[in-house]
Amino acid sequence: MENLIDLLFGQPNDEFYKSSKGYKMSEKAFLDTWKKHGSPDQLFGNESCYSFLKDLHENTEGLFIVDHFSLYNYDNIFNIEHNGDYIHFIWKDFEKVPPPRGFESMTMELYNAHYIFSLCNIQRIQFFDLNGHMYAIVMPIIAEIKEVKKYLGIDKLDSTKVRIDENLEKLFTTIRYIKDNKINECILHNLPFFSFLLQPKEKARDAGFSQNILMYATLDYVNNRLEKVKSKTNVVDQYDFDEIRASGNIIRTILESLVKYYSIYHGYSLPEDHYGNNLLGKLKKNLKDDDLMVQYLKQEMINLANEFSHDTGKACSKVDLIKLNDYAIGLLEAIQEKMKINDDDENDEDVDQGN
Repeated sequence: MENLIDLLFGQPNDEFYKSSKGYKMSEKAFLDTWKKHGSPDQLFGNESCYSFLKDLHENTEGLFIVDHFSLYNYDNIFNIEHNGDYIHFIWKDFEKVPPPRGFESMTMELYNAHYIFSLCNIQRIQFFDLNGHMYAIVMPIIAEIKEVKKYLGIDKLDSTKVRIDENLEKLFTTIRYIKDNKINECILHNLPFFSFLLQPKEKARDAGFSQNILMYATLDYVNNRLEKVKSKTNVVDQYDFDEIRASGNIIRTILESLVKYYSIYHGYSLPEDHYGNNLLGKLKKNLKDDDLMVQYLKQEMINLANEFSHDTGKACSKVDLIKLNDYAIGLLEAIQEKMKINDDDENDEDVDQGN
């Protein structure tokens, strides 16, 4: 019978398959777009990243999932736009696609906005395959609220028409505003950590699993940066003081980023409003009651890091560079172990609740 049907109607061709909803939600649609762009491990900057995202949206008609670190997620994407320094991931646009007749009030009660979107300036997108399931994880570039308000054209709005809620521990800031008599909700990803990911609907894992992926990917990124410095340290001449100082300064910036991430992840507010002003000394003081930081964020390490970052008149030694790198690796390993324990505890709780 199957052969007879094939003879009468023929096998569906690739174009027919690609026009189907099943294809658009599939792993294959995701992979086809990735392969079209050369199967990269990573893409950098808004231009390259948007090119991939635009093709992905066209290939899937937005039928993929966006999971945020906050556990907030989009089950599809209406559109992706690139304007100026920012990329828009538009989830809902009830002006262009109104709710069904008779459901307008219920829709507004549910979403409380006419327009909902994520906004970020992308530093990189990293791709990886986990047990046959494709992920694209996104790391933004730091964005100042003042600059974003100007970009959105809301810097002159009355304060009653704009509300800003910073959710540092969730790696985003919400900007709700009324413009042209419409309510807009902007989810601003403005911290330089892996903050959200894209995955196919086929075989999709839940948002909690995505959160763990983003956490481990951020820590792995820190580890890769430290390993890169270590490799350079192994071959640097002991009298190449400029290179030694430069490598030490890089380790210091990595340490600051790591401690900030740890602080945010565990719900500590950063001591300074401006992200870049949160230096190691201020972070240490802010974490004086955290057992792990008391043990691993030593003043000796901070003093050593400062030697590489300021003109003290002293020559920085290769021995001190190796020592600073070892300090940083020890801190990272302690943080990884603590986060892994927390992750295991949460998984055990989920199992208990399931039973």
